[in-house]
Amino acid sequence: MGARAVSPGGALLRTSRMFSVPKPLPEPPSTSLHIGDHKSATMTRQYPQHQSITTPLSSREKGDWGYKRPFPLKSTMTTSTPLIRVKKVDSVENVTDFASAADHSLSLEKFQELHVAMSVPRGKMPGEARSASLWPKSVFEEELDSTESQSGRSDDKRWKFRGPWLARMGEGEFVRYLRKTVHPKRAQFRALLKRKLAEDITTSQNKLALEKGTPAPPKVEPRDITEAHFSEYLRTLRNDRTTLYSLVSEFLDLAPLAVPIGLFQSFQNMNPPLESRSLYGNSGPPPSHPSAGISYLRTNSYMENHPVYGPQGRHTPVLARVVYPRAGHKPAKLGVGGFVADVPIGDNEFNIRYGRGRTQANKMLNGIAHLDTTTYGGAKAYIEPKTATVDPSGKVVLQLRETHPEAQVIAKESKGQSHIYHDAETKAKQATQFQGDKSPGRRIERITDEILNDDSSKVRDS
Repeated sequence: MGARAVSPGGALLRTSRMFSVPKPLPEPPSTSLHIGDHKSATMTRQYPQHQSITTPLSSREKGDWGYKRPFPLKSTMTTSTPLIRVKKVDSVENVTDFASAADHSLSLEKFQELHVAMSVPRGKMPGEARSASLWPKSVFEEELDSTESQSGRSDDKRWKFRGPWLARMGEGEFVRYLRKTVHPKRAQFRALLKRKLAEDITTSQNKLALEKGTPAPPKVEPRDITEAHFSEYLRTLRNDRTTLYSLVSEFLDLAPLAVPIGLFQSFQNMNPPLESRSLYGNSGPPPSHPSAGISYLRTNSYMENHPVYGPQGRHTPVLARVVYPRAGHKPAKLGVGGFVADVPIGDNEFNIRYGRGRTQANKMLNGIAHLDTTTYGGAKAYIEPKTATVDPSGKVVLQLRETHPEAQVIAKESKGQSHIYHDAETKAKQATQFQGDKSPGRRIERITDEILNDDSSKVRDS
């Protein structure tokens, strides 16, 4: 059977870039509850909302970017990063609204050069040792990378839920959710409770018959439950908020929440405890896959091989810039590849601890305690990226650690800022030749030979 014929208009739309660009993502939600949360129209968002578009140089010289009208050459040919995002394809004034997309595109390129593996938020899972919970786990592990509820598998490790995360919703949004989603499902939830009550009654009757050694009674059906019995069960269930919360969350497939205040002991008695059921209970599930599509590495356990020094025990450090000094209890901020991260924790040059038995072995880095206005370009330091996670607002959170001094020296040598490897014999010969060429007798001899244009010097040297 031949292929289905496509009209010329349909073929044109299939090859059109305008119809292949996905819809823009919504505005990133604010994680701050303050009314005066500052937002700038020109600041870089947590994640890209529009697709980044580029075109070959031959097409860019003509203003052809695959859209219905050519783009101005004045703004697209004078940039070294030909990447744009189209905010609005058309308008009443026949103008295509576009802007540069170099911010997110270059940040993605820099992040992939760091070779950082994405991990899930830290949290202790049921039956897991404390030391194992401190080790970062990849988001691509089979037990963590799941989106649907499966039989025989707990939902505590899912990152995607059909219902919202209630702690992130505003009051108006929560009221609309109650009116449009929860209220129409009252009858279904009551039917679910009747089935559960019938199962509980059947289980208790079978257990009692087994203890007495009598035959098992017939199974109780939901239609056999009277309204008075069901109303009494509802009153009992309202007092048992632990079971009620679990039933409602499972029915609406809500994202997990942290343990409510005053119910910690009740939730601890559950099996497993509710506070350890999910990795996203305290901060909420991520808006997309936990990797955010910016890195597909499963682990940082790989070894780098230097061409001169051989296998390295530590990864190549990255030069970070101090963008915000320490203010009170808030740690200083470092800029790493277009991302802002907290300084490495511990007793190091970023946060020196003083106390009994401690000495000031290291000097605090410039720009950590106070803003450094004397260093050109700001204070910088070498660090080593450890892992990264994605928070509920879509922001990439980098975790850094202090690098080894030898790794810093090797990184500086690759940039020509230090020299730690040389051949002593070769260097001595170069020094002798350098001194001989600059000696006064040798220079006057070369001048004489040049003036006379005499080849006797060549014969003498030979």
